[in-house]
Amino acid sequence: MREALKVVTERNFQPDELVVEQDAEGEALHLVTTGVVRVSRVSLGGRERVLGDIYAPGVVGETAVLAHQERSASVRALTPVRTLMLHREHFELILRRHPRVLWNLAEMLARRVTFLNDELIAFGQNTEAALTHVFANLYRQRLAAGVPQPEVLPLGTQDIMARTSSSRETVSRVLKRLEAHNILEVSPRSVTLLDLAALEALSFEGAETD
Repeated sequence: MREALKVVTERNFQPDELVVEQDAEGEALHLVTTGVVRVSRVSLGGRERVLGDIYAPGVVGETAVLAHQERSASVRALTPVRTLMLHREHFELILRRHPRVLWNLAEMLARRVTFLNDELIAFGQNTEAALTHVFANLYRQRLAAGVPQPEVLPLGTQDIMARTSSSRETVSRVLKRLEAHNILEVSPRSVTLLDLAALEALSFEGAETD
């Protein structure tokens, strides 16, 4: 949209650099045009949980802008990242002039709500269900972004612990069980999905609880 291009500011971020910070004022959103960012949130107890990764093209920071609230999470670059930053006043002007943009945004937010509902169900069962949800979602994101070898997930044990809030022992036990069934292959810094259908079809009724 030509009107949007006139008011956005191009920003570049290096790996590990903050794009937005939790609890800061949400004055602008970022359209991620290249790269990958990680979303995380620190709880009141000081524990950080990784909420997920966002691959370009994507949007971050829109909730705080729309709600006139502080940032609910931090977003950090995992790779070299380029964004188009759009301030609230310009964004609101575009929404008023182009209602279709608001409709598209509503559709995106509805998909996120559905995803969060699925996540709550998975995380409420056990670690195996949580890992299945994390792995399948990350694979779909990488596939949609056109990443080479989307089935090779860049996740080490520490990354998985941060995403599922599980202990190292529990994560290792579940990974070994899935690996023994030839559903995935584990290396120190990655998890390779060998059978996505089997991963998603897992029955958790008889799975171990944490």
